[in-house]
Amino acid sequence: MVIRRHERAVIFSMRFSSAIVSLGLFSVGHAVPWAGGSAECSHANSLRRAFLHGMKPNLAPRKALEGVADTDVLNNVINLEMAPPSNVITASTVITAKSLREDLGEFTFRLSDSFTLGTVTLDGRPITVTRLDPTTCRAVFDAPYDTGQQFVLNVPYSGPANSSFFGSIVFGTRTSGAPYCFTLSEPWYAYTWWANKDDNTDKATFDINVTVPNTLTAVSNGVLLDTEPQSGNRSKFRWRSNYAMSPYLAAIGVTNYNTWSRSYAHSGGTMPVQFWIWSESDNTTNRDLWELCLPMMEVFKPIYGEYPFVNEKYGMYQFTFGGGMEHQTNSGMGGFWEGVNAHELAHQWWGDMVTCAKWQDIWLNEGFASYSEALWSERKVGGSFAAYKQTMADKRPTQTSGTVYCYDISDPNRIFSSSYSYRKSAWALHMLRRIVGDTTFFNILADYREAHEYKTATTEDFIASCERVYGKDLNWFFDKAVMGGGVPNYQWAWQNTTSNGKNYLLLYVRQYQSTTFGTFTMPIDIRPTVGGVKQERKVWNDALVENYVIPLTSSASAVTFDEDVWILKSNTATTTFVSGGPTIVEASPSPGQVAATPVTQVKVTFHTDVVAAASDFKVRAESTSRAGVAFNYSYSSGTNTATLTFPRSLPAGGYVVSVKDSVRAVNNNAQLDGEISGRTLPSGNGQAAGSGEYRFSVRGR
Repeated sequence: MVIRRHERAVIFSMRFSSAIVSLGLFSVGHAVPWAGGSAECSHANSLRRAFLHGMKPNLAPRKALEGVADTDVLNNVINLEMAPPSNVITASTVITAKSLREDLGEFTFRLSDSFTLGTVTLDGRPITVTRLDPTTCRAVFDAPYDTGQQFVLNVPYSGPANSSFFGSIVFGTRTSGAPYCFTLSEPWYAYTWWANKDDNTDKATFDINVTVPNTLTAVSNGVLLDTEPQSGNRSKFRWRSNYAMSPYLAAIGVTNYNTWSRSYAHSGGTMPVQFWIWSESDNTTNRDLWELCLPMMEVFKPIYGEYPFVNEKYGMYQFTFGGGMEHQTNSGMGGFWEGVNAHELAHQWWGDMVTCAKWQDIWLNEGFASYSEALWSERKVGGSFAAYKQTMADKRPTQTSGTVYCYDISDPNRIFSSSYSYRKSAWALHMLRRIVGDTTFFNILADYREAHEYKTATTEDFIASCERVYGKDLNWFFDKAVMGGGVPNYQWAWQNTTSNGKNYLLLYVRQYQSTTFGTFTMPIDIRPTVGGVKQERKVWNDALVENYVIPLTSSASAVTFDEDVWILKSNTATTTFVSGGPTIVEASPSPGQVAATPVTQVKVTFHTDVVAAASDFKVRAESTSRAGVAFNYSYSSGTNTATLTFPRSLPAGGYVVSVKDSVRAVNNNAQLDGEISGRTLPSGNGQAAGSGEYRFSVRGR
């Protein structure tokens, strides 16, 4: 589904505009334009209408179904007869399932109490059904089924189909006079039109048969097997999908359509790409916008893998909901927007092929599809990184204090929050891409697809793919960007300095967001301009206040901070420069060096003038006791260099040089920032008060 930011034209928009950007759905009514040229999701529009009518939608989640892990649904056959705009339907659902336990004696399914149940049968035998609540029924078996045994439950029903969440199934008449019926079941409203086991993790194949007046067309998931003439000037449309699908993705669209088809070539042949459009919308501009799905498939294929349902189709059909909904193999579209087109197509991979296992994990659907809009901007013909950045800027969330992960699913407003499930989620992927690099990022997506294709996944599953491919822990990132609330604010400043004839950029960074959100860890891109050319640098920021010393070839004339905006932050501002602790910028012999003999001195140079004494330094041989090697000490404030001179040259072997953090800067009395990682200088972790230690060796003669 797609959700977009709504301009605050009315007071309630602040409350509801975050509700539904990209479920893959949109709501009944007209799409709401947004600054990015797309449309707001159906759910958001529905909620607005409800508010305007003084109503609060009943958004309470369903009770957990009993025994959902006890059965595996293999196939659903949905039979519907209707004559829109009447909302009365005659229907049945035939559920073929397998028992996953011994002594299975019941099956819980969902169906609205607006319908009258007929005689429910189990393998052809009438059985008793108990209604548990207005949306849930329990079929009581007349004999138990053991592990591995299959059964067929036939649930006939009829009556008025009443829409829930203002859009799960709707009937009406278009302005052209054509009647219609459209469905949109996300997240858990399939019960308003067909009997089902409502569990995302239990995917099944589908046969969807729709009988309507022969002036109308019924479109659905999968492949149209045939259209059978029926008595009474009716037609029966028989659709089948052999790709397993979560219940909320099943859908029908019934009205009169103009239709056309294109072909998509893949390694195994060609696949039809089919379009169903209203006559009043049928023009070249709209057709061209929809047909962009074809080059979009070519763009997504190298980064996501082949379109997941090539043995059936990809379709787009017009419906009355605003925005779009990613019904598997057949996206419902409430209008004509390039961004929504990319969003819904991307859902075929992220949402349909790999479906969120729980609604708490909705960001795996909506964040991935929203981010795909930016990838399309970057990689399409004529696309660019600048266009990618602009799309991400357009997707900046209006609220950031909440979490990407949806802890509370009692309110679909929160599940489909524009700010969190769509925008902030897309930014989490944007930031992850910068952290791990392009190659690793897209390898992560390939791993994630391979591990969970045609199944479901959780946030933990995605993190596992990330860490498996990256080879390092990433909980520090996901704990803040996905599971935690808030974003950082930054203040920063810079200065040039020289030490021992070399140039350095001094950088001061301070995070000042609310203490509620803690400290954020991110790499920050810094670009100093040296000799008229921008240089690429990156610092690791993991504390509220940090100072960095960055070697340069000459003085910087300008510096940018996160110029490409890889970090989601509330504010960035320049401030007055504040000095940090002294760092070690040079050493001779250098860390890790294998020095030729003779070695009679060790020199340690700081980026700034320091107060130091011989007792702040120690040189010891690795192969002997921890006693230090004797030396004479001197310090030059002109070069900021301490020199340790040995009475005789050092014998061959390994040596350890230690510098205590009792060394202090002359300008601010700050302690040494001395931590040394491997062979890398300057030293430091950005914060004063840290001793330094490094190793070198002397080669034997």
